[in-house]
Amino acid sequence: MNSWFPSGNIYLLLLSGGTGSRMKSDIPKQFLELNGKSILLHSLETFIDWGKTKSIILVSHKDYIIDSETLCSSLLRERDRIVEGGDTRHGSTLAGISSIQFSANDIILIHDAARPFVSPDDLDRLSSATEEFGVATLASKNHETVLEEEKDSIKFLNREKIWFMKTPQGIRGDILKKIMEKPSTIEPTDLCTWAQSHGISSKLVESNPYNLKITEKSDLALAEAILPLFQSFQKD
Repeated sequence: MNSWFPSGNIYLLLLSGGTGSRMKSDIPKQFLELNGKSILLHSLETFIDWGKTKSIILVSHKDYIIDSETLCSSLLRERDRIVEGGDTRHGSTLAGISSIQFSANDIILIHDAARPFVSPDDLDRLSSATEEFGVATLASKNHETVLEEEKDSIKFLNREKIWFMKTPQGIRGDILKKIMEKPSTIEPTDLCTWAQSHGISSKLVESNPYNLKITEKSDLALAEAILPLFQSFQKD
């Protein structure tokens, strides 16, 4: 077990604002069950069990705040809360940030509730990198040949330099204050593109191999198959 501990506080924004459109489900994907327990609870329990967050902010779609409260209230601690998200991922991120009072050396982690397979070791290494470099993200290396389609041909990219972005992503409090002072000229798709738009690069931290985002129905079936592998991986 990694013995790393932060010098400041750690806040987690758990983004849970989906409505089920891409899943083509009557209920949002975060409420669908994975091995008899909602995906949202799988993700929330990961951070509760990690034990290093001062506060967890669950950012929910306004139509599902009561459902989230009903599902998660038994796990949420005194300093944890549920807040209403925005119309976009970035809007939800800003809503979560506005609900906390963070200091320069604090760490703010942002995670998709639809990614239930994050390990404590992932969180330790990501948070340590965030503390050192200012902005960091979990990512996975590529092992396939990568092609870029062009008009009349294909271009072979250097697969050694290709990574796949994951979450959580982390930012140190002083860097977050800095990028919030100046509005972005674009709508950031995630924390790293937000920082990049201000000229701040992100440190890549290799994720465990099972960090799947559940987006479509086929992903849920894959997650069911991955779950015992991930549980075994954590015991190794």
